[in-house]
Amino acid sequence: MKIVLTGFMGTGKTSVGKELSGILGYQFVDTDRLVEEKEGKPVSLIFKEKGEDYFRKLEQDTVKEVSMMRNVVIATGGGVIKNRKNVENLGKNGIIVWLKADPEIILKRVMTEGGKRPLLDVEEPLEEINKLLSERIKLYEQADTSVDTNYITPQESAHEIIDRLGLDHPGVAVDLNERSYNIVIGSKVLAKLGLRMKKFRSSKIAIISNKTIFPLYKDLIFGPLRQYHIVPEIILLPDGEEYKDLLWIYYIHGELLKARFDRNSLLVAFGGGVVGDITGFIASTYMRGIRYMQVPTTLLAQVDSSVGGKTGVNHPLGKNMIGSFYQPSLVLIDVDTLRTLPKREFYAGMAEVIKYGVIADRKFFDYLETNIDDILSLGDGLINIIRRSCEIKAEVVSKDEREGGLRAILNFGHTIGHAIETVTGYKKFLHGEAIAIGMCAAADLAVRMKIFRKDEAARLRALVEMYSLPSRIPDDLNVLEIMSSMEVDKKVKAGKLRFILPESIGKVRIEEDVDRGLIREVLS
Repeated sequence: MKIVLTGFMGTGKTSVGKELSGILGYQFVDTDRLVEEKEGKPVSLIFKEKGEDYFRKLEQDTVKEVSMMRNVVIATGGGVIKNRKNVENLGKNGIIVWLKADPEIILKRVMTEGGKRPLLDVEEPLEEINKLLSERIKLYEQADTSVDTNYITPQESAHEIIDRLGLDHPGVAVDLNERSYNIVIGSKVLAKLGLRMKKFRSSKIAIISNKTIFPLYKDLIFGPLRQYHIVPEIILLPDGEEYKDLLWIYYIHGELLKARFDRNSLLVAFGGGVVGDITGFIASTYMRGIRYMQVPTTLLAQVDSSVGGKTGVNHPLGKNMIGSFYQPSLVLIDVDTLRTLPKREFYAGMAEVIKYGVIADRKFFDYLETNIDDILSLGDGLINIIRRSCEIKAEVVSKDEREGGLRAILNFGHTIGHAIETVTGYKKFLHGEAIAIGMCAAADLAVRMKIFRKDEAARLRALVEMYSLPSRIPDDLNVLEIMSSMEVDKKVKAGKLRFILPESIGKVRIEEDVDRGLIREVLS
């Protein structure tokens, strides 16, 4: 994240910026100091010898340079806000915070500092401060948020900013160079939604949700949005996997066109995996790509589908067969939304959480076994498992964004799981339930291939059942139909069925060609 501190001289930009960068572990940059280093003389001398216009040009060039930085706190000169280009550059992928103080306090601070301020080298400095503030007030109001520094210390101001921006929540970074983004995880982070939306400076914003979840949070969402004068379009879908198809994609494209959305617009996915996948696919195709945010409200979406940029819709012949890789600009996870989530949906999300333990982290798997009561009661352990799940997925995606190799391990349990969803018309099982069955079946397959111990397969099945998930393929499902569905899965290459199979808990391998006869035995 990039945090830009703006405001009049003497409001504490440098002192607050140093405190803030120290707390967050960010780099600190002061634009005035950079200008002085370039010229080899203080700002007051630059003004005196070469004039304000010369200084402002240097300042603009410096702002352009630092605006490309990430994980940085930037303290700007008091006049930076006067230049529209400066505001545009600093606002890109960053949040501008206006530090405010009363004129009398500003004068006292400037006099105490002892340094000369060129703009206050007048007979009545207090009058000049009032005059300049009145001229700039509309400019400062362009900031995303403000903090009053009158009677608090720089450290207290820094903590106020951290709280205001929701930076006290543990986050995860997905490192994809220019497509990098952050995952914000915590309680009550929906209150920061308006500020997070505003930072994108979008011409139009649409919230895409469904008719079940949106009414539950309508008031909680609109409060923060009104604070920032954001009036979004609301597009609601019916609730259910069966509506994740091209007909609804076509409908939403039409709604955006009617509302005259352009390339600077922003979409916000507010809901579970279906809403997130559809919104991401819309964002990737509308005008060949616009920005979108993920605000997942189900456990499964929080730990899996909202992260990584896989978007798409289903086809009667296969799940997620039509889609794209398209990364969000931000993922905002508020764990409090899980309190309204039906138990069955919560358990379904745990299937993907268990998956991360099997594919990458044995200690995490152990944690899921020993902390079940805390997790199911939505205690502190919940944030821990969401964060760790996101960390694992972020690490994999950062190394292999488009599933050229390593990312395939995230499909553990999905080959059979997707086939089960397809043959049951996406109506009998929730996605996580189908994946739970698929993981146990893949473990059995690995045991039969003598690459996975039988007792570890039993341990996986036991954990799946501890979280009230199905672990066996129902007898009434047709094995031939499941096999046929797997043949059109995205993971099939040159007619070879590819599986992700466990070697031990915490480690899996990609098996490129699994014997179909062995698969039929497991399915039976």
